[in-house]
Amino acid sequence: MNDKLLLELYSPTGNIANYVQALWFARAQFSGESWLPCDGAQGVIFLISGQLNLAGKPLSLTYFMQTISTQSEKVTFTAGSIFCGIRFKPAGLAHLKKVNHFLVASTTLTGIAQALNQHANLDSFIDLLSAHFNVPEVHHHTIEHTQTLIHKIINLTPLTTAYDDSPKGKRQLERYVKNTCGITAKHLARIYRVRQAKKLIKESPQLSLAQLALECGFADQSHLNNEFNVILQITPAKYKKLIHQ
Repeated sequence: MNDKLLLELYSPTGNIANYVQALWFARAQFSGESWLPCDGAQGVIFLISGQLNLAGKPLSLTYFMQTISTQSEKVTFTAGSIFCGIRFKPAGLAHLKKVNHFLVASTTLTGIAQALNQHANLDSFIDLLSAHFNVPEVHHHTIEHTQTLIHKIINLTPLTTAYDDSPKGKRQLERYVKNTCGITAKHLARIYRVRQAKKLIKESPQLSLAQLALECGFADQSHLNNEFNVILQITPAKYKKLIHQ
């Protein structure tokens, strides 16, 4: 996140990787703030010690279930704060709930929160969750078709192509995505187009914003500016200056 925060990440493998992006563990060396990137997904945060505010609201529960990310959100923390979490893939939490997966049961999450008070590090966090990662996957055709469509959107496949490649009808898929992601497929595609622009700003600073807009499929530079600012809470010009100063 930034130099005030020590952040460790772990990407799970196996069936659970269809639903979970990563586990993360953070320790704040100093008081500070950072921005959580927008990804159209949800997460669970466990606050172990210190004080943590998300979008201006203090977190004080045993665990906190994040809402669907449609904009970047500011997180502030006090020195010495320790917190960690599970970051799901878009629709991942809804899909796990649909098949009653133990990982997202309230008793499981409460137990994890209590255990973290005794052993607060990434390895312990992974150990607490690993037993639930190995639970056999329950196949569900609706979920599988929705996951395939979402995967194509994340990989920037044009929506019309993504729909045409599915055995399900467009309206069915639109309904599935809205019900599980909480946002439309079109909205999810907007988020990942902006994420692509953010990635290219970082990797290819020589590109002008007009070139960037064309490269990422925006109508023009003004369209890029508006979408980037709405979703990431910063203009592309300010972001470019921030990371390349």
